[in-house]
Amino acid sequence: MFASWQVLCVATIVVVIVLKRWKVYLLSWQLPGPTAYLPIIGNGLTIMCDPKDMLTQILKMTDSYSSPLRIWIGPKLVVFVKDPDQLQTIMQSSKFTEKSFVYRFLKPFLGKGLFTSKGLKHKAERKLLQHLFGPKFLEGYSKLFQKHAKNLVQVMENNVGKGTFDVLHILHNCSFEATLDIIVEHKNDHTIDYTVYPELVRRFYYIFTQRIIHFWMHWDLIYKLTGYFKEEQEMRDVVLKFSEYFKNQRMNDIFERVNSQKKISGVLETREIPSVVEMMIQILEANPECFTEKEFVNHVITFIATSQDTQSSTIAFTLMMLGIHKSIQDNVLEELKNILGDNKELHLEDINKLQYLEMCIKESLRLFPLGPFLPRDVMQSFNLGKWTIPTGCAVVLGVYNVHRDPKHWEKPGEFYPEHFTREAVARRHAFAFLPFSNGPRRCIAQQYSYVNMKIIIANLLLNYEVECPFTMKNLKLTTDVSIRPVNGYMINISKRVNL
Repeated sequence: MFASWQVLCVATIVVVIVLKRWKVYLLSWQLPGPTAYLPIIGNGLTIMCDPKDMLTQILKMTDSYSSPLRIWIGPKLVVFVKDPDQLQTIMQSSKFTEKSFVYRFLKPFLGKGLFTSKGLKHKAERKLLQHLFGPKFLEGYSKLFQKHAKNLVQVMENNVGKGTFDVLHILHNCSFEATLDIIVEHKNDHTIDYTVYPELVRRFYYIFTQRIIHFWMHWDLIYKLTGYFKEEQEMRDVVLKFSEYFKNQRMNDIFERVNSQKKISGVLETREIPSVVEMMIQILEANPECFTEKEFVNHVITFIATSQDTQSSTIAFTLMMLGIHKSIQDNVLEELKNILGDNKELHLEDINKLQYLEMCIKESLRLFPLGPFLPRDVMQSFNLGKWTIPTGCAVVLGVYNVHRDPKHWEKPGEFYPEHFTREAVARRHAFAFLPFSNGPRRCIAQQYSYVNMKIIIANLLLNYEVECPFTMKNLKLTTDVSIRPVNGYMINISKRVNL
């Protein structure tokens, strides 16, 4: 039996915790949401499921309730938001520039780059780096995209007539080579094996998701007892090796070249466009206080790790959708033929005219968003309509939910590029479509990504007919950092003969 003083101590601790968090509990009682049957765990058991069922379980918790709604993940109250007006309020507020604490789980792999930094530091670094992916350099980038798209066409030749295959791995590897070329001018003269990096990125995102779901692994002491931590350390060793190689060899070479060559309007005379690292070095020389050498390397690693997975996934999904919807694929090809004429290569002015292809890419991003659920920490209380969201909560932005909400989309569960005609876009709430987030945390490489994806898809369709074994009904999805097909990004291709 417990002594009376022990019972009193426990009761006192409980009362102190409740008093400290009374605003959190009050909000929880006010909001709709699934019942949290278990203390401590809350609704956590719902998402402690087979990874294949993750998306289904999240939608079970969120689809039946109005926005905002409450979810208890362990002892943490999560306010889930899926209404575009509420999303706009949150995403445009300077109070929400800090990503959730769970993003610290990415730091062993990405370091403190633009993806994981926060607050005033993120704002300052973003302002300096965002022009690297702006219109000024798109012409030069587009020619590099074209070069690597042609290489991809040659690689894909090995799969012609070979049946169904998972296209993502091919896209990852080719995208990684292209990213290296653009960021560090990759010339295949390195002394380190880069080929393992794409697979490491995929695996790390999986571990990151598992650590978020199993809330007890939020505590480092517990996480370090798991097999995931051992894997993470092995991955971290690879990243450190890459970082040291880049810092001690490639970066020094690029520093010397930048300092020895004449610069004209910020572009080096010997090439049409400098590498991203060369431009970053010029930024660093002009703003030596902006980031340290280590942070410089972390930014480079972040650019490499994030760009190859996100763009590859969207391209793969778009190919799958065009493979399922052959008439839409024919419409894209017709647009390509009308714009290209007798030309054999896409130029930037041609790419900007590919409006229907862009509509198809946007429709893929709607159905299969890169960031389906975006967590933020509440650093200071704020008003969201009639509710006060207090410090101590987390907010999750339900991008996937609003992307498929029938209130905003004519055919929410179908692949329907006409969702992105000018008339349809003008009628729709601006925050019903958030492919690259929005507000202060909006992706800085949006236009860069669209140009790259259009060039790759166009080159593939000009050379191959694409088919997909799935239908919209039997395409089962799950989620980690992004939306994924459970059974892979499966297509088959044949040589195009009717061009």
